[in-house]
Formats: sequence, C-alpha cells, structure tokens
Amino acid sequence: MSRTILITGAAKGIGRAVAEDFAANGDNHLILLDLDLPQLQGWVDEQQERINARVETHAANIADLPAMEAFFKQLGSRIKQVDVLVNSAGICNENEPEDLHNWHKVISVNLNGTFYVTSLCLALMPDRGRIINMSSILGRAGKVRNTAYCASKHGIVGMTKALALDLASRQITVNAILPAWIDTPMLQGELATQAAIAGLTQEQIVRNAKKKLPMRRFIQSEEVAAMVRYLASPEAGGVTAQSLVIDGGVGLGM
Repeated sequence: MSRTILITGAAKGIGRAVAEDFAANGDNHLILLDLDLPQLQGWVDEQQERINARVETHAANIADLPAMEAFFKQLGSRIKQVDVLVNSAGICNENEPEDLHNWHKVISVNLNGTFYVTSLCLALMPDRGRIINMSSILGRAGKVRNTAYCASKHGIVGMTKALALDLASRQITVNAILPAWIDTPMLQGELATQAAIAGLTQEQIVRNAKKKLPMRRFIQSEEVAAMVRYLASPEAGGVTAQSLVIDGGVGLGM
C-alpha cells in the first residue's frame, strides 16, 4: 500500500529511524522536514540505492508559523493528501526556573511547532489518516532543570488526547509515543553535559545511567520506529488518544 508520509525532525535520531523504516517498508512517498537540511539531504543521498520510497527533503523551522503556512500552501498545490503525519521534531534545552529565554524556545518548538504542523496538515489528511506525536517519559514525570521540556511534553500528551476526540468522527487516530533513554544524538549530548557537570567521563556517565535501567540498556531508535509503524498500520485503526511508553521499564508502569 503506497502512502504519503510527512515526518518532522527527520535528519537524525528517532525521526531518521522512522524515515528509514517507512522507506524500507512499502512504496511510500516520504516528505521529510528538518531545520538541518544539509544533514537530512546527506543521509538521503547516502541511502539512495537502498531506499524504495520516493523521498523529498525540506528545510523547516516548525516554530515559524508563517513559514509553515507557506510550506503547506505550496505542498497542497502539488499533492493530493498526507496519509500519515509523524511529529518528531523537538529540542531538549535545559532551563533554570528563571530562564525565560529557553522556556519560550522549547515551548515554541516542541509544543507550538507540533501543533502548527498538525493543524496545517489536517486539510490534506483523508479520513482514516494517522497522526503520531513524539512526547517523552517526561510527559508524565518531572526533572530538575527541565521545566520547559517537561511542560512541552506534558502538553503534547494533552493535545494528543483532545485532538483524538476532535478527529474521531473522521476515523483519524492520534497517538503519542513516550520514549525514555533512547540512544540518539540528543541523549548523547545530554549525557555529555551531565559528565561535564559531574567531572566524569561520558563513558562513566553512560555506565551509571544504564545501572538505573531495569533492562540495563538504552532503547534503540529502531524500536520506536517499529511502534510508529504499528500505529500507522490498518491493524491500529482502533488505537487512538493513547500515550504509549517505550522505556525499558525505567518508568515502572507510569
């Protein structure tokens, strides 16, 4: 079954893994967005011989509403529909409670940007479409120096539940995935920061982190991509308004 799938944050991490998965499974048309277009295009060029899908790449700042409005206007002029939307773009800037700059930056990208893309995409989405939002285990928990990130990811969970009700009559499902400790460049950057603060090597920080995990390993991006593929499948047509955790048990059933 050929489908048109739009993925934000597709240059690296979970977004790239999701793009790779859809590229390998089915004759799909992939519309890939990322702020870092050179990195995104570089990956696509490297994978060209192994990609079955038709792929197009675009530079996109999802927090820039006028730019996203222009993008979707242009997109709607040349394609019929978007069957699956995967909102994977996001940032994880830490912030102290007094840090208004990073508060606004994180909320603008993670929450506002996700809503902008979703809202603008709806005009192109047919009945029985799929919307999959990338939240975080911090969409259910708190963390020191992460008021903005936690607020944004909690917001995505709430948005997912409400939007699922709005779109239920059209049989469009809306779900959120809540990863934790996924082995991505974002996590490695966070661990490097923690190592610098603690005066440890990154290898020591990684070992200490894994000791806290019941499965003693980080989840791989490909495992999240497989969950996305399921939620986008016909078999998941009755799954909506859900927040699905993939964390190796670290949340202990949260």
